[in-house]
Amino acid sequence: MTMKRFRIAEDSMRPTLAPGDEIVATGSRRPLVDDIVVFPHPERDDFWMVKRVAEPPKDVGPGHVWVLSDNPDAALADSRTLGPIDQNRILTRVERLDGTTFREGCDLLALEDRALAAAIERHGIPEFWHRHQGFPVLVLLILEQQVSLESGAAMYHRLVGATGVITPERIVALGPDTMRSLGVTRQKTEYLLGLAELVAEGSFDIEGLAEASVSDARDSLIAIKGIGLWTADAYLLSALRHIDMWPIGDRALQVGAGELLGMEAAPSEDELEILGEPFRPLRAVAARIIWHAYLKERGRVEPPDPTIARGARNDA
Repeated sequence: MTMKRFRIAEDSMRPTLAPGDEIVATGSRRPLVDDIVVFPHPERDDFWMVKRVAEPPKDVGPGHVWVLSDNPDAALADSRTLGPIDQNRILTRVERLDGTTFREGCDLLALEDRALAAAIERHGIPEFWHRHQGFPVLVLLILEQQVSLESGAAMYHRLVGATGVITPERIVALGPDTMRSLGVTRQKTEYLLGLAELVAEGSFDIEGLAEASVSDARDSLIAIKGIGLWTADAYLLSALRHIDMWPIGDRALQVGAGELLGMEAAPSEDELEILGEPFRPLRAVAARIIWHAYLKERGRVEPPDPTIARGARNDA
């Protein structure tokens, strides 16, 4: 079963989901305990329910799932009254992308939006590129600030040549003079050394970002000098693979969206925020489609990720 969009109508999943929130869910993922899932009501036609998978009682057999409301006082309509739900009738909420759900998201958006459909028809579905989580990617993103992806990659390779491998300790050991001699600007040298010191001393937990909410992860990132909203959102989109990131400060996204929609000029950040609303909660998918079209129209392709070893695949 392909990806479907759902709008929350009731209070049974508060505080996680409130009426008016939208989610997407797919049948291509097996539901696991603690996943939010969607399924048709066993006794009502054309009525879908949103619940969370819980540990089942011992008498629940294989192939069935036990689901409960996050707000049990709001409604008793879950497995307490409906019993276990057939796993084959369940769709699992998508919060992070992989190769399969990215393609499903592209198909869904193409059905809903003519401009995105035209971009896919002209340029195809983009490869699902992504970046590994961790310190090296944050270093790369800082180097990419205000320059082309190719320029950022070239600077990153020079750092790798000087350190052998990008780690907080080795970046600190380089020191400002060596980093400047490699072509890193004075400002970015300050940012990289500051980040490296925070990670090395344990004051900033990069790995913990993967378990944090989008808002908490973003707040943790932008609290670090040299990491603004663009860098934070780029990390949340490319490394943590959140589905609804929409980096309004990205110039290529601004220009690409303007071209896709036939605008006379690239939209401002505020305008781009508004233009992205119809794509919720799949704005990261829409952004990737727009970036792909932007590059293809200029005869370019997404450059390989310099933080990934040569020959490794980047589309899982």
